[in-house]
Amino acid sequence: MKFALATLSLCLSLHSAYGCIEDYVMEAIFAPKPTSAIAVVDMNDFYDAEKQEQFLDTLSHAMTTTGFFAVRNTGVNRDITKAAYKEAALFFKGDSDLKTSCSNLSGGQRGFTPGERAKGKQEKDFKEFFTVGPDLSPEAMAKFGLFENVWPEGQPEFKQSMTAIYNELNQYTRPLLQAIVAVINKNATTKLEEDHLYDMTVGGDTLLRALYYPAIDKLDKRKPLFWAAEHTDINFLTILPHATAKGLQVLIDGKWQDVIVPEDAFVINIGDKLQHLTNGLFVSSRHRVLAEKQGYERFSMVYFVHPANDVWLTPLESCIAQTGGVQKYSASTSLELLWERLLELNLA
Repeated sequence: MKFALATLSLCLSLHSAYGCIEDYVMEAIFAPKPTSAIAVVDMNDFYDAEKQEQFLDTLSHAMTTTGFFAVRNTGVNRDITKAAYKEAALFFKGDSDLKTSCSNLSGGQRGFTPGERAKGKQEKDFKEFFTVGPDLSPEAMAKFGLFENVWPEGQPEFKQSMTAIYNELNQYTRPLLQAIVAVINKNATTKLEEDHLYDMTVGGDTLLRALYYPAIDKLDKRKPLFWAAEHTDINFLTILPHATAKGLQVLIDGKWQDVIVPEDAFVINIGDKLQHLTNGLFVSSRHRVLAEKQGYERFSMVYFVHPANDVWLTPLESCIAQTGGVQKYSASTSLELLWERLLELNLA
């Protein structure tokens, strides 16, 4: 009852500014937006014999040049996505003690974290986030030093919605990775099995991260302020359902480009681990989140697909052949690469 009253009070207090937070967040997510320069593909074309070749060509060009693309018709339930954003907004703008109760010593791998530093940066990003992972066996957690999920006790709907969107994105991971295998196989002499990449992720510590970028009271146009400093993602693949505000930028040919996609599309980007595995065939590009307008805040859901921790990411022979015939990356396990990055971020 206390939480319900607090939620109602929060909506009423915010209503004078931009309406109840549910309406505000939903309108921000699904309002029509212009498109950007990154490639946009339709997942349905992957299953259409007449359109598949063009789909794979577009996907290949995107992954080997910018490492970013957008996908429509993912099959992820829109209502579940909306509910997840609603509950995330309530959590981040709610009671600070509730957020603190979900903090732990997992280095940002579970629960609430007030911020982190990008690789090579001294200052923390201007953001908060909450991380959810898979429910692995006690043996797997002990073996790899993983953590259990933690949840806010006063907001049961938050757990329900985060679990639901996690499961939806997990289901979409398989066909997406199958499409990426098809791109690799297109110019390969030795073909990979359809589920080669997906099988590498089974049992992996794939993470869902809900992020809140607070509004900034004062912006100096001469010195841009970043919600998240430039970085690359350490994981295999990142899936981003439409955020509530723009700000995401990717570095393309030495210039920062806005990533603005159709409202029904998800942004996908290649991570360092997949760049490693493909011997640099696919590109893990630097990106950042720019705070463009004073007084605007941003919520996003980011799904970081990881291979299982004990999987060896030795560059694929078929990718070595497509990148000059010389192996450019060492044989490393997924966990070794992850801990290297966590140490760089001061999260380990």
